[in-house]
Amino acid sequence: MELALLESMESIGLSQPNPAVGCVLVQNRQLIAKGSTRAWKQEHAERVAFSRLDPGADLHHATAYLTLEPCTHQGFQPPCVDLLLKSPIPKIVIAVADPDPRVDGEGIRLLRAAGKEVVVGVLGPEAYAWNLNFFSTKKTGRPLWAAKWAQTPTGHLCDASGHSKWITGAESRAYTHWLRQKYDAIVVGARTFLADQPRLTVRDCAGPLNRNPERFVFDPKGRTLDLPEAAREGFRILVCEPELQARGQGTPAGVIPVPVEKDSSELWTVFQDALQGSEFPRPLQSVLVEGGPGLLRELFKHDFFTVVHRFTGIRNFTALSEAHRMEWVGGGPWILETEEEIQGDLLHEWRKED
Repeated sequence: MELALLESMESIGLSQPNPAVGCVLVQNRQLIAKGSTRAWKQEHAERVAFSRLDPGADLHHATAYLTLEPCTHQGFQPPCVDLLLKSPIPKIVIAVADPDPRVDGEGIRLLRAAGKEVVVGVLGPEAYAWNLNFFSTKKTGRPLWAAKWAQTPTGHLCDASGHSKWITGAESRAYTHWLRQKYDAIVVGARTFLADQPRLTVRDCAGPLNRNPERFVFDPKGRTLDLPEAAREGFRILVCEPELQARGQGTPAGVIPVPVEKDSSELWTVFQDALQGSEFPRPLQSVLVEGGPGLLRELFKHDFFTVVHRFTGIRNFTALSEAHRMEWVGGGPWILETEEEIQGDLLHEWRKED
């Protein structure tokens, strides 16, 4: 099952909104085939693994390891459970059941009814954590929001002038880029964008590099509109509509009007609706917010987040501002899932308790 989970990681940033699933076929303790879910609308992990079997492979004593219950409905692909039912494989090991109401235990029931031996729950927590975006969306009916930031040992996200490069080391930044592939969209505030001009890509992560997230800047006052258009290329800028009207310039390319005043009590609800209403190449399942501190604090206050990724580096800035110090409260209770050292940096990851 650990090998199946590792195989599923080949699908990071590729399979969404489908979960990243791995399938491993084993016989006599020897791996005979493996596969992971392809891009949305394409083959699921089980079909990829079966397509890689040697012609005439004898499966009468094989075991299939799946990180997720096989699907039972006709979607863009036929039901994967049919593939297993038609095969002579006698035993199927499943990490976690599929919460999709079109499946919801039916795959497990059909396999057992056919006389297959089915084991459920092997490395279940790990499989659940790996596809938390998928499971959360199925449970809540809305995208999962995650917060990520890097801070100094004193809790500051940037220096007094708003610059933050670099608090953590290269390994932590590579892990951040790997995380970005798991999220459909990434958001930063206007101050962070103006100060650091971040690219917000996955350029330094371990392969495969399947995608960059859709990139947004939350800029209610329209401050980034004074930049050359080339500096905003590849980003979508969320600006309060009255600010655009006051400029008398219409709506520039790449700008999404947020129909509310910048100081309205409904700003955050409308901001969320505007982002989630944007055109995406695939259904929006998850959003990663990388700062700055003001935007993160407001979103914590309004209970946006389900996941937190916090890096603490060893670097301290000489000139500091308390406005750039991160303290977060609300939205809990929180469960600490990860505490790990990465070449001198500390990574903590929390998940909101279900």
